Order: sequence, then structure tokens, then C-alpha cells
Amino acid sequence: MATRKSMKRILVIDESEVVRETLALILSRDFAVSKRSLGTKGLPPADASEDVDLLILGITPHDGWEAGRLVQLASQLPFAVLYLVESKSTAQAIESSDALECLTKPFNPYELQERVGQLLTRGKRATRPAPWGDAAKAEDGSPYLEFPFLSRSAASLVQRFAATKFPLLIHGELGCGQLQVMAAIQRQQGGRSVSINAAALDESYLAQKRQEVWSMAVASVPALTLLIENLDRCGAAGQTGLAEFVAEAQRQDGLRVISSANSDLLAQVYRGEFPEGLYYQLAMLSLHLPPLRERMADIPAIVQSVARRLARSLGVREPVFLPAAYARLSSYLWFGNLRELETVLARTLVLNPKEQIDGRDLVFDFGGERAALDASELVEFVPQSASSSHAGQAPAIAQANSLAKSVDLNLVIHELAHEFKNPMVTIKTFAQLLGERYQDENFRARFQEVVGGDIERMDDLLEVMIEFADFTQPRQSAVTLEEKARAVLGEIHNQCAKRQARFDWKQNGRAVPIRSDEKHLTYILKNVLLAVLADAKMGSAIEIDVSLPGALAITSWREGARMGSVARYLNDGRPEAEESLLPLRVLLAKHLVEKNGGRFTADLSDAEKDIVRMEFPIVEYGKEN
Repeated sequence: MATRKSMKRILVIDESEVVRETLALILSRDFAVSKRSLGTKGLPPADASEDVDLLILGITPHDGWEAGRLVQLASQLPFAVLYLVESKSTAQAIESSDALECLTKPFNPYELQERVGQLLTRGKRATRPAPWGDAAKAEDGSPYLEFPFLSRSAASLVQRFAATKFPLLIHGELGCGQLQVMAAIQRQQGGRSVSINAAALDESYLAQKRQEVWSMAVASVPALTLLIENLDRCGAAGQTGLAEFVAEAQRQDGLRVISSANSDLLAQVYRGEFPEGLYYQLAMLSLHLPPLRERMADIPAIVQSVARRLARSLGVREPVFLPAAYARLSSYLWFGNLRELETVLARTLVLNPKEQIDGRDLVFDFGGERAALDASELVEFVPQSASSSHAGQAPAIAQANSLAKSVDLNLVIHELAHEFKNPMVTIKTFAQLLGERYQDENFRARFQEVVGGDIERMDDLLEVMIEFADFTQPRQSAVTLEEKARAVLGEIHNQCAKRQARFDWKQNGRAVPIRSDEKHLTYILKNVLLAVLADAKMGSAIEIDVSLPGALAITSWREGARMGSVARYLNDGRPEAEESLLPLRVLLAKHLVEKNGGRFTADLSDAEKDIVRMEFPIVEYGKEN
């Protein structure tokens, strides 16, 4: 992690304290963020003297700034500028450049981080290097029509499609490069273009676009391309208007339509969510861009191409990626596809400017720079087995295999947490901004009542996943199981009170220390107890039995039948289809128990109660250390 002194500096100016605090929360991990309201200093360039690398400036309609003046302002400043605007029309009117980007509120945190990273990577008024290829190819955009930006199969088709005038639909997951391919084809064919965002269609918007097409037709523009993006986000009302608009526009001689979607549009047609007539009107030709997780063999070539371009932008030597780096990049699911890969590499080259990039140097944004453990490290670690009195322990080789699976799960959990965290922050931001947008107190109160609980549960579950994924190999020590369980119960006292539950202890004989990682054990007990508490009958007693050495059993009376599925799963049974879901807390706790050399089982000896048992290796006499 870069020191604060070496971090890029960002100044946030916005009238909303909520927006300022949210931006600081999202960005302060990787950048030095300062923030203030407009106050008496007014808009820049009064701030041009401030020592910053990027200005994030919130613009509201009452500020009276037109798009042209905002572009002129950005050109006068010695640092890059990211405008936060209230409407899509304002954003569309501001043309992006190397030192200027625009983002509409409420913003997506992932898109915010990407825009910030791009602006800081480019530098102020720097000449943008040719992406994905040589500078000579920048004019016609051909790197976007070639391998490795495209898969080999897509690259072989796109040149044929580009040579025709038939309507073309380019589809794939978000971040696969649809917009770049659309623009590259248009540049290769020459002429002028009119861009339409299908997600923002209304009557006035379409009227404006009709005027643009009509003006170009009157001017006898020889080659006109209609570029339609976000087709999959076009609502029912917009679909009707778009079909009429396209049919009218296609009467113009020489006009070609190129569209893009971030999902399988044909599947929407089959579900009745998109009109069949409009689909075949726009998809005479169809180009599928596969997600990056299906192109793992292409990762080295893609990484080299992106790194070469980023290094040229930063003015540094192109780094060499070591096998461990390629292995880690090839083991990630890449939910954001090419755009996310570029962001990760840009962050890596800025924070770890090395001639050789190892796996541990890669900077993802879901857990710092700590790399996942190598499989060789896992095989070497075998938890100390329990004493002969601790029956039922799995063989050492099985436990080693269990550890390997845990690391795979770590990666998946981190990726899931990373993906869910962004929309959750967006929801929080939007919910907090409601107070500024609406005056109806009853509406605001109802919104918070309905959404607040769900957001709290999402946040709690995300923290559970992130904490689990950050665990390393167990550092085992002697721990008293009963003492740790009582301490954890003290931490969840409020949850117990809400369920009106009480805990009855059953114990016999002296406490025998177990061997476990203390942090792992705290996590295990807390999440198992919370899961049991959630399923326990309101106001019932929950029995905790620590009478057997190295073991803890929890008996609870169910509110419903949910814990029954947990017990069947833990006992390696085959749950029925309707009972196939396993609470994530219990699953993660089970993994950690096994990772520490123990067992986690459940018993359905009674139709109304569940018994969950955890067994740990006990410390043999004279071997506490």
C-alpha cells in the first residue's frame, strides 16, 4: 500500500455533506482525499493553487453553469476534473477528454473508482496513448477490432461484419468492450454518427435525436451511423418509441445501425421482455463478446497489451509479469471483465511500480495486496491432531484437502463481497440523499423503515464474508472453549434480548484447553450462535453443553424447520430440493472448524429441536506450547 505522502491527492467539493463523506469513504483507501463545501471560496479556478491531482466537483442546476462553461473551466485548471452532475442530459453535453470526465448522481461506486483511476493515470492534458495497440492504429480504432481486445473468434467475425451495412447487435456482459467496438467500426467506416442511450429514452430525447438525424440528412452526410447503447435497459414505453424512430431513420440512404446490450437480448425476447420485431430489426448481424472468465487462455496477451499502454502513459518501463501474477489474474472471475482488468492493472502499476510484478504485487480492491496462499503452502500445513480420546478426527491428508478448498472459497467470497459492496454503497448514498430530494416526511420514514433493515442485514453479511476471507492459516494456541463461548455470548447480548432467548449451561468436570486459532474460534462461535439464535423459537431456552473434553454442543428448539436442512447438510445427507439452502454463517464456520483440525456435525434426534456439535483437538498434558 502506498504511503499517504506518495498517494495521489483528490479534492472533493460538493454542497451535500452526504456526498462528500461518501466520496471520502470510497476513495480514501487509495488516495489522499480532502473535502469541503463551496463556501465563500466559490468555484475554481480560485482553487487552482491547491496542491491536488484531481478535483471532484458537484454541480447543481441552481449553480447556473452550462456545459460549455464547465468544459472551459476544466481546460483552465492545472489538474484533472471529474464533474458530478444531476442529469444525464448535462453529462451527455460535456465531452470527455484526457483530463475531464462526467458522472451522474446517484453514481455507482465502481464506475466512480474507474473514472478516478483513468483520470489520474492519464495525467493533466496528457496525450492519450493508443489503447490496445500501436499509436499508428489509434485513428481508425482497429485495436478494438483485433485480438487480444476481442477473442479470436469475435475478431474473425467483426471484420466481416464491419464491411457490410446490415444492422449489427454487439452484446455481452458489462465491461466486455461493446462501446469500444461500436465506435471502432464507425471510425473505420468513416462519416458521422448519432448516439442514442436506450436507457434514457423519452419523447423529448427522441425528438432531439430525430432533429440530429434530419440535420445530417439535409446536409447530405455521405455515411451516417446510428449508435444505440444499453438496449437491454430500454423500458416498454421506450421500446415502442425506439422501433418507430429506427424505422424512420432507416429510410435515409446509407444509414447503418449498430447497437449494443449488456445481456442476452434474445433471452429477453423469449421471456416477452423485449419486442421480437425490434430485436430482428436491429440484430440482422449479431456479435457476442464472451466474458473474460471464458477467455482465461488470453489473459497473458491481454495483460501485456494493457500493461504496455499503461506503462507508456505513466512514463515507466513496461513491467514483466511473473508466472505467479498470471496465475492469480487467471484465477479471478472478472465480474467487470476487460474494464475491471484494466482498472486492476492501472492500480497495480501506480501503487507498485516495479520492473517485475509478482502475484502479491497485484492490487485488487477487495482486500489489499495480500495474495492468496499457494497450494504448496497449504499442503505443508497439517493441523495438530487431537489426543486419542478425541474420536472421529479426519485423516491429515483429508484436512489438507479441506484447507485447499477453503482458499478457493476465500477467493469466491472476496469476489462476491466486492461485487455486492458497490451496489450497497450506492443504495446507502441514494437513501441518504432522499432527505434532500423529497419533502414528504411520511415517504421518507416509510422508505427508511422498509429499506433500512435489509441494508443492515446486507452490510452485516458482507462483513461476515470479508472477515472470513481475510483469515490466513490457523495460528493455533491453547484456548478454553467455555471461556471463549461465554465471552462471545456477551458480545451478542442485544441479539439475545431481541429473541427473548436465554442460555442454559451444562458442564461437568474441569475445563480442558483445546488447540485452535483464537480469532477463528471467536468467529466460529459468534456465527454459529447467531445462526442458531435466528432459528430458535422466540423466548425459548438454548442449551450449551461443554461436559465432554474439547467439545461444545448447542441444543435449540426451532421456530420452523430451517435448521433441519442445516443438520442434514452437515451430516452429509442429501437435502430435499426445497431445503437446499445452507445459512452462509454456518457454512463458513464449518470450514474454519475443519481448518483447525476439528469436526462440525448436527443431530436430528428430536422432531422439534436441533443439536449442533463442534469438536476440537484438545491440548495434551504437558504440551500447551
